[in-house]
Amino acid sequence: MWTWLNQQAGWLFLAGLAAVLLWNLVLWRRDQALARRLREQRPPPPSLPQDGPPVSVLAAAWNEADMIQEHVESFQQLGYAKRELVLCAGGEDGTLALAQQYAGEQVVVLEQQAGEGKQAALRRCLERARGEVVFLTDADCLLDDESFERTLAPVLLEGAEVTTGSYQPLDAQIDNPFVVHQWCADLAAAARMEDPVRSIVGRNCALRRQVLDAVGGFEPPLRTGTDYYMGKMLAASGYRIRYRRDSEVRTRYPTRLRSYWRKQSRWVRNLVLHGPAFAAYEEVWMALRTSLVGLTMLLLPLVALAAGPLVLVAWGLLFGHSFLSKLRYAGLARLYRGARVSARQLLLTPAYMIADFVAWALPLFDLAARRDRW
Repeated sequence: MWTWLNQQAGWLFLAGLAAVLLWNLVLWRRDQALARRLREQRPPPPSLPQDGPPVSVLAAAWNEADMIQEHVESFQQLGYAKRELVLCAGGEDGTLALAQQYAGEQVVVLEQQAGEGKQAALRRCLERARGEVVFLTDADCLLDDESFERTLAPVLLEGAEVTTGSYQPLDAQIDNPFVVHQWCADLAAAARMEDPVRSIVGRNCALRRQVLDAVGGFEPPLRTGTDYYMGKMLAASGYRIRYRRDSEVRTRYPTRLRSYWRKQSRWVRNLVLHGPAFAAYEEVWMALRTSLVGLTMLLLPLVALAAGPLVLVAWGLLFGHSFLSKLRYAGLARLYRGARVSARQLLLTPAYMIADFVAWALPLFDLAARRDRW
């Protein structure tokens, strides 16, 4: 039977490919409808009261000399009056000295020590914060009035306790095909998220100070996974996390494979490390399943050398489905957010997919070989 199937591998591949194309056509029609609906339903920017409560923006910056000045200046250009930035900065590249140039009434700069990490740095920021509302972001992000106020609006106008938003690439990266490839996948995932959510985006999150204090702030001495752990603490404590898909903070995306792989590995390991403490076994399995898929896609061509062409057919159909999915994500991103999807990006998509498979598989090795290195 196996021999006969191997002999029919070509016909099986063509039949399977036709089924894959048909299925992705069905999915594409759904994606089109979703993108158009989200674009049409995008609410107008809110109007926040200028006599609203004070807002403290917290950020940790380690070796961010290339962006720290833009980050602080983007905060200074915000229109909301009652605000402050509490920044814990450090590193070997002069980040602290650059940040201290902006220290003043609205900008508090603390020194981050080597090995302190994001969790401890944010804990010290919170101790100095005076706002009734806390806005969490990262030092490689640029703030703007629209995204800042869209995230704050549910807290300031609707009585929400926690709100989180989304993100998009920096303006300087919007024409980078690898960055847009990543952003398209992020947009496809964000488009399907439903309000409320059970996690936060640490670069774009607003919450009441009393809520943050109630869950212990940044007290647990975590080495990594601050954002994921905080989201789980909030959800476990019964707080409803509102999701503002229309709020997109500009952030720096990885442009090199090494940094991209490190980011993806850290994300998976954070889920595996912290998920069991909150009984988030489905999320842990989702992360591990993604890693197993990546490893399978890397190994199947080698297995085919010994097992025969039928295995190669299975790999080809899986690869084809993945390729068509990436094209669907690009189409959705273009329809929904006007992403600049270039011909070069589409031509490079197969190579980017191989990079994705490596990124998915790498955490399995990192978990075994260097669990404590982040």
